[in-house]
Amino acid sequence: MPFDAGVDAQDAAPPPGDGSQDDPTLGGPCQEDAQCDDKVACTSDKCDPTLLRCRNTPDDSLCDDTVYCNGKERCLLKTGCGPGPVVTCATGKACDINSCVEADKSCLHKPRDADGDGDPDDHCVAQKDCNDQDPNVSSTHSEVCGNGVDDNCNGVKDEQPCTSAANATCPTALPIGGPGTYQLNTAAAAKTLATSCSITNPSVGHDVVAAVTIGQGGAKDLDVWAVAPGGTEVSVAIQSACGQSGSELACVASAGSTTTHARGRNLSPGTYYVVLTASKETLVELSVDLLAPSPKAPNEDCGTAVPITPGVATNVALFDAAKDLASSCTSATGELTYAFSLAQPRDVRVFANTLRGAGSLITGLRSPSCSGQTDELRCRNGSTLPLYARALPAGTYTLTVAATSPIDASVLVETYAPTAAPADQLCGTAPPASLNKTLPFDLTDHEDAIKDGCFPGAPTAAYAVDLSVPSDVLLVARFAQTEVGAVSFDAPGCTAVDRLLCAATYTPVRVSKRNVPAGSYRAVVADTYAQPGSLTTLVRPTVVASPIAGADDCNTFVDVPPTGGFLTGDTTGKTANFDESCDVANSGPGGAADQVLRLVLTQTKRVVLSMDGSTYDTILSFRQGSTCPGIELKNACNFSFSGARSFLDTTVAAGTYWIVVDGFAGSKGPWNLDVRVVDP
Repeated sequence: MPFDAGVDAQDAAPPPGDGSQDDPTLGGPCQEDAQCDDKVACTSDKCDPTLLRCRNTPDDSLCDDTVYCNGKERCLLKTGCGPGPVVTCATGKACDINSCVEADKSCLHKPRDADGDGDPDDHCVAQKDCNDQDPNVSSTHSEVCGNGVDDNCNGVKDEQPCTSAANATCPTALPIGGPGTYQLNTAAAAKTLATSCSITNPSVGHDVVAAVTIGQGGAKDLDVWAVAPGGTEVSVAIQSACGQSGSELACVASAGSTTTHARGRNLSPGTYYVVLTASKETLVELSVDLLAPSPKAPNEDCGTAVPITPGVATNVALFDAAKDLASSCTSATGELTYAFSLAQPRDVRVFANTLRGAGSLITGLRSPSCSGQTDELRCRNGSTLPLYARALPAGTYTLTVAATSPIDASVLVETYAPTAAPADQLCGTAPPASLNKTLPFDLTDHEDAIKDGCFPGAPTAAYAVDLSVPSDVLLVARFAQTEVGAVSFDAPGCTAVDRLLCAATYTPVRVSKRNVPAGSYRAVVADTYAQPGSLTTLVRPTVVASPIAGADDCNTFVDVPPTGGFLTGDTTGKTANFDESCDVANSGPGGAADQVLRLVLTQTKRVVLSMDGSTYDTILSFRQGSTCPGIELKNACNFSFSGARSFLDTTVAAGTYWIVVDGFAGSKGPWNLDVRVVDP
């Protein structure tokens, strides 16, 4: 009669003399696997055929929450998934400022720069910032005349040539008596004037000021544009009393923007001060115009939308609108609203172009019940593609226009005869994905109709992934080389709460999840420019992770099953044996610590190798040869130093192959390797 090991199997006393008393994975007696379920989702539960004892083996990879910076989760016997040590990114060097970057799944190591001026402390990098407590002193700063300070860190004070700040104080403000374009130089200027808004890091700012006089003849709008060279962030404030933020009439700043636009409205004759703040010492162009007085645009919400006519372009100025309506597409400015009506069902495309400024347009389309984000039908980042909505019913719709920084723009609504949506446009009608094959797709004439929050505003398509048993799933989406695309793995509803996995980056884009319960799911692809691409959906019944303890060299290599598998290891403490063609040139003999695996194929196969979930900068090298380590195949070395880990996808003939798990630029640590072997 079979024994029932039960949930408390591991609490049973082991029989004496079997040598397993110290093995925490062993539980009670058994005769079949079904008796060994410990009710812990992250363990592999088997009946050991030799000992006839339950073996519950933890599999850390089943606990992966896909968040890098909180560390690699652990599977704990009896209790299940728990946190592992967080990623500290510590280097042990006092001169390193270390941070974990979740977006890139990497560590960022910057030289110490306490004052944030972009110049590292010269105690850490020779001949750099000689006073890292003062952002107005650095090796990149101008030498300021007559201040008794070594501003440029060359060891000499007030040497010639030196620079005196121009227009950096209220008494020295640049006088402007009328419309025109003027240049102001922020060299030698410091951040000394109070404003209610500023650049991202005001402490490194350089203030200059212009005094604009509105002559007799009535009130005017004072309209100013500031334009700085690339890489220089700029903000602008208009004040009635110089340097007093309480007197501000307008203040506009957008993080990272090299252009900005502000307007003081209905100003009486007199002198007004334009305070311009730049993040670098440079020439900044200031354009000034005096306009007839005008009120602030009233169309900022659904109820105040200004009517527009399809087929007629509308100019939009975005600089002082408030943020009233939440959108799936993020903007820096507030939005202006416009309304148009359809007398019958129509396809709608909204074309938008930037006329002035450096920002990108953000357009949105809202249903007739417009009130909040839930009413947003479509949104679009940028102007390369029009916003597109198919077969809208008759009714009145609200168009929102915003931007990533102040701009002038033109928008045009065009309508067309209604068209039918392709089957892959919606999750409810998604055609089946090609399991363990590659399926081409074309996002031309697709909408951003799937609102799972993975890549808002981009055209999407969905494919059904039906799993009859718990499975390991790996999705690989390929897009044009220069475009950012996305792939997500969702429950059938395809809303944000249904999203299980998401990745958006340059091709190939991939997501993976182990031990996905049986059921129906959706693979969703999205592309910035609605171009053709392909989706590979790799599915297999969940396999038990295989820990690789040895494999340190060619004498101790480990075989990979010819059908593939999921392997885990750690190169920490291993020797550096193999030089990889994609490693850095100065990595030294043998490069980083590595491990070697063998894969023997008896027929032509497609081999996909993915190191997602590894905790360091990895290298994968795929080699062929009867003896270890073989010869690296063409284009079969892949490195990663941020974001997704190493990945290879190749079709090879029958033969003996070697997989070297290595580290980029000396990196080492715990690794995962998902090996898929499928028919080509």
